[in-house]
Parts: sequence; C-alpha cells; structure tokens
Amino acid sequence: MRSIKTLITISVFFFLTSALYAQSYNYEEMTQEQYNAYLAEWQGRLDAGNSGISEQDATIDELNKELQSMDAEYGQTWNDIFAATGTSQEEYNSYQDAISQLKKDVAAFLAMSPDQIYQNAAELDKLQARLTELQNNHFGVMSENEADLNEIASMIEQARGKGKSAVPPSYTVQRGDYLWKIAKMPDIYGDAYAWMRIYTSNKEQIKDPNLIYPNQSFLIPREVGPNQHLVVRGEYLYKIAGYSNVYGNAFQWQKLFENNKEVITDPNIIFPYQVLNIAR
Repeated sequence: MRSIKTLITISVFFFLTSALYAQSYNYEEMTQEQYNAYLAEWQGRLDAGNSGISEQDATIDELNKELQSMDAEYGQTWNDIFAATGTSQEEYNSYQDAISQLKKDVAAFLAMSPDQIYQNAAELDKLQARLTELQNNHFGVMSENEADLNEIASMIEQARGKGKSAVPPSYTVQRGDYLWKIAKMPDIYGDAYAWMRIYTSNKEQIKDPNLIYPNQSFLIPREVGPNQHLVVRGEYLYKIAGYSNVYGNAFQWQKLFENNKEVITDPNIIFPYQVLNIAR
C-alpha cells in the first residue's frame, strides 16, 4: 500500500512541477497582487492534489479490506473442502507436486526418439498408471488439476503415436519362400543367418522353422522390443542373465531358459539373432 501512495504522491508532484515549468513568469514585472494570485492558485492546486491523495488512500484501504475478506473466504472454502474429503493442505500440496513431476517425466519421455519410445513401452505404461491414479484421486476433479491431467493424457497419447513409427514392419510370405531366403533379402536383413530373428520374433505363427506358408505375415523387427534381448555371437544364458538391463544376476539364467523354451531346446546352446523374452 505504501508503494501505491508513494507513486500517487510522485505523480501529483510531477504534474504540479511540470505545469509550473510549462508557464513562463516575469517576476520583475509582476505586481504583488499578481504574485499573490498565482501563489493562491498553485496553493489551491496543491491542496486539490493532497485531497486526491487522501481519496486514493481511502480507496486503497477499502480495497485492502475487500482483499482480506476474500482471502478469508478463500481460506474457509479450502478448509471446507479438506474437511469434506478428510484431507489436509499438506496432502493437496503433495498431490500437486505429483502432477508436476509426472508432467516433467512424460515430457522427457516424449522427447525420446521413436525407437527409444518403442523399446521403453513398459515405462510408458507405468506413466499411464501414475496418471490413472492421480485422475482417480478426489483432487482430480478440481478444474485446475483436471486441466493438467488432461494435458498429461494428451502427451502420453502423443508418445504412443510417436512410438508407432518404430513398430516392426511386416513381410508377407510368398510361394517358394523360406526363412533363410527371406532373411537374406536386402530390404530385410541382408543376412541369411538372421532367419533365427524372424523365427523367434514370430514363434506364435511358426511352430516349425522349416515350415512356413504363403500369405503368412511376419514381423521384421529393426529394434529390440521392450523386455527383449537379441543374442549376439559369443553370448550364453549365464552371461545374458548377468547384464544389468536383464537381471543383473547370472544365476537367473534358468529364468531366461524357462521363459524361452519355445526357441531354446538346450540351455547350453543358443544362437546369434535369437530374440529372448525377459520376464520381469
């Protein structure tokens, strides 16, 4: 309030002084009566300015009273909300912090490349679960929170759409095709030995890698999907299980074997290009 009063006072001062300097007075030729008249005129203006400041002070005081009243009503409204929901201001602050953090996390995920999003689809599902939990909270129906939650939901959908561009393309089997031949095609893998990748990526359709049929549609993955591992030369189950992004424990190799029995007949023998599922 003090700053407002100071501003008004300065404004009046500059108004009066600028008006004084805007006029030219020849004091040598001015009579005493003229001087007294001018003095009385400016004294009146100064009094009017002071009166205006007093009126502004009164207006400011009234506005401050209204503001205090509104603050009290606002606070009471929140107290009523907390009482009705059995919560507290601290819980509400924590809820809004959770929304803010989720928005940052989703924004960071959305900034990933399509391949990264595809490979981390499980993380996107976790972000969706966090969003759902916040939406189901009684604070979620409040307009300001609802707007933020809707924005986050939109960002998650954008991330899903962005990741779709990395979904593996497909190949439709033609008469005379076999896995070795398909894998060797330049626009597939350009490597006949990569037939194992086609087989292990489509094992729900391929019961026997020696038997495939025309019009079957196989996924041709370019990137390793979420919770998968592409075997490279020199690897074995014990080694893979010890990777930090797999189990971080070599003794978990049996878990890898149990979850990939469809493509691993002997746990001591695995092949490059096999795609192994990593059960969590």
